[in-house]
Amino acid sequence: MKQNKILLLPYAEVDGIRTVKDSDIKNLFDRTVKDGSNKIVFYEGTIKTADQFLFMAKSQNVLFYLVLVDTETIGYVWLNRFENKTAHYHFCSFKEHWGKNEEVGKHLLPTILGWTNKEDIPLFDLLIGYIPVWNKRAIGFSIKCGGKSAGVIPNAVWNNEKKKSEDAVFIYYTRG
Repeated sequence: MKQNKILLLPYAEVDGIRTVKDSDIKNLFDRTVKDGSNKIVFYEGTIKTADQFLFMAKSQNVLFYLVLVDTETIGYVWLNRFENKTAHYHFCSFKEHWGKNEEVGKHLLPTILGWTNKEDIPLFDLLIGYIPVWNKRAIGFSIKCGGKSAGVIPNAVWNNEKKKSEDAVFIYYTRG
């Protein structure tokens, strides 16, 4: 059986040149909208347009990555809200890959948690996320990929469409 190559392609600037074209990043958002996932991934209402998505991906407070299997982009992940050795982890898989890429998640999380600085000190000890309780698919996927649940936190996330706070499952991943 062929082993697929899983790659995190950073959307970053190196010597003044972006690793991925801005139009390709905007196309990721358009594909998310086409899948109908934008109302799930961006339920809090902060990202409504491709331009806002691009702005978020370029933010100095975000580490944004395309997720590739072999040469196909199957989704994207980003980290933000950095505090000490903790970051919030977010992910989006495109519709045709839903339920098919558990091995990708099982590969990506240890990879991210294995990143080190120049002194070989791990960058992160903990990745966390809040998933609305109604998003059973994302909760199940996160747990299958090695995440642990610390339970439900009342009113932990804002649902912009309903204009109210909702309960969320607190999911976490630890290094080692």
